[in-house]
Amino acid sequence: MNRIEILFARKPKNVLNIYFTAGFPNLEDTTTIIESLEEAGADLIEIGMPYSDPLADGPTIQQSGQIAIKNGMTLSTLFDQITAIRPKVDVPLVLMGYFNQVMQYGEAKFIQACVDAGIDGLILPDLPIYEYETYFESMLKEAGLGVSFLITPQTSDERIRKVDELTKGFIYMVSNASITRCKTSIQTSK
Repeated sequence: MNRIEILFARKPKNVLNIYFTAGFPNLEDTTTIIESLEEAGADLIEIGMPYSDPLADGPTIQQSGQIAIKNGMTLSTLFDQITAIRPKVDVPLVLMGYFNQVMQYGEAKFIQACVDAGIDGLILPDLPIYEYETYFESMLKEAGLGVSFLITPQTSDERIRKVDELTKGFIYMVSNASITRCKTSIQTSK
């Protein structure tokens, strides 16, 4: 069992999952933020991997990612930071980003870096299920890395069942059809 599975076995509901962008607001803040979030009671932490072309992200994450990149954040730096903080924290750590980042880094190298750093899971919204099953499922399972796929209110029942079959850890439920952004209220549908 990895830390995500242990978390959900111990706490099956009311899990506090927090996202932040690595390297924002300053390059060295990543480890401080992880440690502070665990101390504040976060059950699971999603670490955003800054990306130059975050098409599915809204202005808030785009801006934090651009600043992190200008600060010098790279995947290698992020893996070094997580490796340094992992002995100090026990909270599950999940990397969230784009599959292109994984491809550019090298898939096998990326997976090994996740294992070495102590990453527990991945959220790669643009990783197609076919490619996952065909090329990466066995490598990720062998590495003990959970992969969380996304579903939306428009996702077909057939795809939900497939996502449920393939997801290790948790299914990421997108609550509405929009990009991520800062909101001041919750909209209701009629």
